[in-house]
Amino acid sequence: MTDLTELKPINRPLVIDLVREAGIDVGAWSDFRGSNPAANPKYCYNWSFHQPGELVVALLFHDDLSVVEGEIIHNQNIRLRDGRLGGKGAAQWKKRAKELDDNLLMAYRDGLPIRAIILEGQKRDHFDSEAESSEVEKRMLDTVPWAVTSYDMVTGDCIITRGAIPTSSTVQDDPEMAGFEGEQRRRYILHRRREASARAKKIQAALIDQKGKLRCEVPRCGFDFREKYGELGKEFAHVHHIRPLSDAPAEGHKVLLKDLAIVCANCHAMIHRGGQCRPLADVIPLP
Repeated sequence: MTDLTELKPINRPLVIDLVREAGIDVGAWSDFRGSNPAANPKYCYNWSFHQPGELVVALLFHDDLSVVEGEIIHNQNIRLRDGRLGGKGAAQWKKRAKELDDNLLMAYRDGLPIRAIILEGQKRDHFDSEAESSEVEKRMLDTVPWAVTSYDMVTGDCIITRGAIPTSSTVQDDPEMAGFEGEQRRRYILHRRREASARAKKIQAALIDQKGKLRCEVPRCGFDFREKYGELGKEFAHVHHIRPLSDAPAEGHKVLLKDLAIVCANCHAMIHRGGQCRPLADVIPLP
């Protein structure tokens, strides 16, 4: 579906009901002095919610949606849009904007699906520092999951795409994926999602073997993200398939830890440069 009119809400259900339907635990909404959990001000005005490790719910105005190359997207920079706010309510707006930006970044980083609550109503003018809050007249939970398909860590530019398969940032940056298109690309992403636990186990096994270090296994490299970047690089690395995924059958194959290698981003790019899958020992030449 690329007709935006079909995504226009026609009713106004409660936010708590839509958030619950999306898969978020709303038990904490009852923890306040009022009698109606749906009116809990700690939650009911938020622009986003998340279930740790599972999904993110984002409230998106219908007017902010567009169709690009046959796909429905939401293309907004939350940091730029709300960073200049002032006047009444600015502190809360900035807090909610930061939470939304943080949740979208988390979805991009961890490959979490987005459930979109589409809003219709009078949207606040983000460029008017004295504007009043938005007035939502109707809302609906889209039945189709979305995913963050692009996120610029520096600028905050973010694209959420309806119907896209969620993938973690390290998978999206994987140089091997550049060699796949169309159906092969979709299969590759699905395979990477299925093997997420194997990648996590590989990282944990490497941390144990190397006494807390996570060094690139390419001979003569040994790069460690934590040594270079401190806490930001803690337990971060790329996980490389020693056997090319292009050789795998369509139904996929079981991935063993011995089939994976810890590599840095630079070595990973060199391994696959030109669409190849070079042996680790051939990446950095002998001096």
